[in-house]
Amino acid sequence: MSTKSFFHSSLKFILVLFASGLSTFLEPVPNSAKAALGSISDCPDEGNSDPMSEDCYQTPETMEIKFYEIGFCTTSDPLSSGSFTRTNCNKAWDSTSGETLDLATFNYQGLRTGLTHQVPNQTYEYAYVIVDNTWGLKGKAYFNDQTYYTTTDGSGSTDESDYGKADLQITDMGGGSGCWDFSETTDYGPVLAVITDSNLTTASSTSTCNSTTRLIGSIDLNTPVVMTSDVTSYNLTWVITKMGLYVDWNTGGTYPSGFGGGPFVPTFTLSK
Repeated sequence: MSTKSFFHSSLKFILVLFASGLSTFLEPVPNSAKAALGSISDCPDEGNSDPMSEDCYQTPETMEIKFYEIGFCTTSDPLSSGSFTRTNCNKAWDSTSGETLDLATFNYQGLRTGLTHQVPNQTYEYAYVIVDNTWGLKGKAYFNDQTYYTTTDGSGSTDESDYGKADLQITDMGGGSGCWDFSETTDYGPVLAVITDSNLTTASSTSTCNSTTRLIGSIDLNTPVVMTSDVTSYNLTWVITKMGLYVDWNTGGTYPSGFGGGPFVPTFTLSK
């Protein structure tokens, strides 16, 4: 039986990037990181019998995102003007063809191909990431003693045989200026995001939003990343537990009205 579920093309985008000590694999999502995501609650676990009464975040079984570039900036936000610029920025990693990661394969996973760049010894007050704006998402939610599945065509179903990965193209950021931008305040600093074409030119209308191919996010770090000569290596890992899949609820409904892309947390770690 199919439900009224569908995959939204909009995105509640939040990028949280923070400096920490050495990574510990397979640890739970830090409470401080989840606090930065706002008031949306965790979705219930399997076996829940309550009707749906609010939006929630779930852990996806598949969350495929293609990464193109990650970098850090010293004294200015690369998206402050609404258009991406690398002024005062240094790349930490990039790939011309992009590297696709399934962030749900493990709680943490790093980039393995592309070029890793030596980041000059400076204090970095901003960070950015460039990814493809089409994400592969597969997941399920539990309400009313029933399981609601994503489907390959994006329609959603309560029939497990329909369960599949849908490719979600993000064409509406739900921002203040238009479909192309998003801004939010988090525990780690203000974040900005835009969708762009392959030349990294920000969309400017509904038609250009619909033809975008990239998503760029930046954050004004409350705790800057300090690169010094005694840093021997750095690593990026990813957290999506109870975050990566956005489960939408319409007022008055009792089950999901849609699924969408939720936030993920990239953590930047320094080793000395």
